[in-house]
This record gives sequence, C-alpha cells and structure tokens, in this order.
Amino acid sequence: MEGKKRRYSYFVFSTFLLLSTALPFGWSENYTGDFLTNGVGGRALGLGGAYVGVADDVTATYWNPAGIAAITEKTQISFMHAARRSGLGSFNYIGAVNQVSPWLTLGASWIHAGVDDIPIYPAFDLNIGPGERRNIARYRPDFEPTNFLSDSENAYVGTVAAKFAISQEWWDNLGKNSHPPEFLFGVNVKRLSQSLVGSSADGVGFDAGLLIRILDTNAIFGAEGLGGFSAGLNVQDISETTLTWNTESERKESIPTNVKFGLAYHNDAILSHRMVLAYEHETRFGGQDHFGLEYQLSNSLTLRAGLRDGDFTGGVGIHIDRFRLDYALLTNDLISTHFLSLLTRF
Repeated sequence: MEGKKRRYSYFVFSTFLLLSTALPFGWSENYTGDFLTNGVGGRALGLGGAYVGVADDVTATYWNPAGIAAITEKTQISFMHAARRSGLGSFNYIGAVNQVSPWLTLGASWIHAGVDDIPIYPAFDLNIGPGERRNIARYRPDFEPTNFLSDSENAYVGTVAAKFAISQEWWDNLGKNSHPPEFLFGVNVKRLSQSLVGSSADGVGFDAGLLIRILDTNAIFGAEGLGGFSAGLNVQDISETTLTWNTESERKESIPTNVKFGLAYHNDAILSHRMVLAYEHETRFGGQDHFGLEYQLSNSLTLRAGLRDGDFTGGVGIHIDRFRLDYALLTNDLISTHFLSLLTRF
C-alpha cells in the first residue's frame, strides 16, 4: 500500500510538473520565457531581487545591463547553480564581463533551466467507470511510465555598457568636495531557445538599462558619513520578444515588455560596517515589489534578507581574497529553492 501511495504521489507531482513546464507550449503567453523571471546571483536573490538600483557586479547583465560599467576590475566571472523542484529540475548561470576601457565594458552570459526524465503515463480510458476501476484489477493503472521527455530553456546574452562620469576637476570647481555622480548606460541582445516534446522555439530580444550613481552625498548635504544613492531603470524585452516554434502551425509566443525601476541607499559608516537598502518595482504579472537589506558584518561575512513580492528571501556572502561565495534561499517557489553562486575578479 505504501508503495502505491508513493507511486501515486510521484504521478501527481510529475503531472503538475509537466503542466507547469508546458504552459508556454499550450496556454497563456504571459508565461513564455518564465524561467528568466527567477533572476541570477546569490547576492541579488538574497536581497529579494531588489537589484536594478544596485547592479554593480557581473550579474548586472541580467538585472540592469548598465551596471557592468560600474565594475572597477578588468574582469569578473560568475557561476550559479540551483536545484529546483526537489531535485527534478535545475537552473544554471554563467556570466563574464571585461572592461575594454574606463568607459566601455562588454559582457556575455548564459542562463539555462531544464527538467529531465519527465515521465509520461498511459491515459485513462474514459469508457471505464470509477466502480470498474476500483474493483477490477486489470483496469487499475500501475503508474509505470511509458516514456520520458525533457524540457530545456536557454538564454544567450551579449551586453554592452558605457559610463559617463563628471570629471573630478570640474566637480571640484563647483565646490563639491566629493565623488562626482556617474551615469551608466547598457543594452542586451539575447537569443532565447526552448525545446519540448521534440519541438523547439527560438527568438531574439533586447533590453536597455540606465543607472545613476551618487556615491556620496557630501556635496548635497554638506556633511560626511551620510552615504550614497543610486537609481536604476531596466526595460526588458523591448517591443516584446517573440519565440517561433518549428511546428507545422509555426506557433508564435511573445514575452511582454517588463519595466523595472529601482532605488538603493548605501552607507559604509553604520556601526563601522557597510549597509545597503534596496527597493525595486516591476510591471510584469500585474506589478511586483521587491525589498532588500544587506549588512556587512566583517570584511569576509555579509548577511542579507529581502521580500520578493511578499515572499521571504535570505542569504549570506563569504568573501575570500578575490572570490565571493553567495548563498540565497527563496521561499514559496513550489518548494523553497536554494541558490549558490561564485564570483571571482581579476
């Protein structure tokens, strides 16, 4: 009996999983490219996804393409992995950026989501009634799969970002004894692909981002130790991104334009450690709000917490020399999901 219960539970769960991955294939277009809504990077995810106004590392290729121009190192590389849906699916990310000049930075990234070995079970015979199915053994399903299929979704992203900063000499001429403001601009060109049940779909999309950074507010308030602000804007899938399936009907599905706006405040002097407060609003799915808090306990340890559209997120960052290991926990994603990412800089 216990074996039958386990097989039945697996059957129900697998059926739900198949339906959830097949939504873009057969139903509402609002969920096309849904795997891209997860986000990347343990730091950003630990902050509840409130990262458009922060976006100061390689993962900005996803959150706000303008942000990679804020990177001061020559090169940054990041890897991320998450086991989703109780290990039946996976989510992976690889990103790299290179500073070509003090004002121009290039980036490339790959995001992959997949579910392997999704079981297909024989259909019920609608001519057999519940009584017969319950009382006659040959009409009872054994819940043994007849076949397996896989779902694979990929995004290949190229990023270009430029930085314009008011010169320190010109800024000081105004009597502004502080770091001058920075204005960053960036664009993404991305190719999306999906394969499911022997069919595939492809499409090309574009994102554009803006990031304004006021690294300190001495010039505004005439006092030190008040921290700095930044504001970001990311328009994802400009004019929508359309995927075309290679089926006979050549079905087309569109990813709607999503506008993200974010604010961030940072202060390096609170209890002698760095603190970041972040907020973000996005328009997709009727509008969502994200909040994040980061506090650096020491040079090697950072704690994070956030709200992602009302759901709790948390995380921790460990800094060792040129490496940063970030862990994030996201709740209410069918089940809680654990993300682990590694960032290195040269």
